[in-house]
Amino acid sequence: MWAARDWRIRFHKSCLRRAKAPGSRCWGRASNLPKDIIIDCDVGIDDALAIMLALASKEVKIRAITTVAGNAEVEKTSQNALKVLEAFDVSDIPVARGHARPLNRELYTAGYVHGLDGLGDADLPRPKLKLDSRHAVDLIIEEAERGDLHLVCTGPLTNLASALIKAPHIVERLRDVTIMGGAFGLTPYGFGNVTPVSEFNAYVDPEAAKMVFASGLKLTAVGLDVTTDPKATLTKDKYERLVVLPSRGARFLKKISANLMKSWGSFCLHDPMAIAYVVDPTLFTVKEYPVDVETEGI
Repeated sequence: MWAARDWRIRFHKSCLRRAKAPGSRCWGRASNLPKDIIIDCDVGIDDALAIMLALASKEVKIRAITTVAGNAEVEKTSQNALKVLEAFDVSDIPVARGHARPLNRELYTAGYVHGLDGLGDADLPRPKLKLDSRHAVDLIIEEAERGDLHLVCTGPLTNLASALIKAPHIVERLRDVTIMGGAFGLTPYGFGNVTPVSEFNAYVDPEAAKMVFASGLKLTAVGLDVTTDPKATLTKDKYERLVVLPSRGARFLKKISANLMKSWGSFCLHDPMAIAYVVDPTLFTVKEYPVDVETEGI
């Protein structure tokens, strides 16, 4: 478990979780090189903002994006990933479609938050970019085997769990994994956003989450304990200051989030915070705790 504080919008005694793999590793990486990452995501509004943050951060290099069903059906999340890249004239990052449903359950989506299209019903044009021919699971395995890879998961963990089933050795090949997920009760904000105890990504595929936490991966979880702290919320006044800025990013933010802000009055930056941790871990204080996932009661 990791306690986190002092993100750019200051956090006070907020918390992250980490399950640490046994043993130590020596990576021999120059500190001034960007981290190679794959973003495994169910592209809704905050996933799109996470991709935007990664694209804008010199500290990371996106090696690929993989998609999964969660905030919306996988057909939509896959197209949404392409839409985000195309909006910023990025054409050299492969996007691979992953699983269309959880390991053992029917899919539960979040159209009530992200809109029917997953991107705030922004009516963005269909992208000209095409999906990679590989399945997301195969891409994750191939890139993990290349080495020097940080995996960031901002959706349900179906793809990663499937990769662990197919190629268990990637536990030793991945440098680390950062997920947005979980509600751990470590701060006053660490309760669920689907049920009183269940965070959305874990709720959608709890069996996958249980497998990932038990895998021995070097794992950090950015949970609702951190991301729903009011100090980290994008409030209406902060939002209005952002969307009037003369930048493509501000215009895209407004396009995909206008309906969400109108309906909810503010929103949490769940997935961008996971990317923020990878970009600069010193923004957070971390602590280690054991983690298990309840699968029988949901």
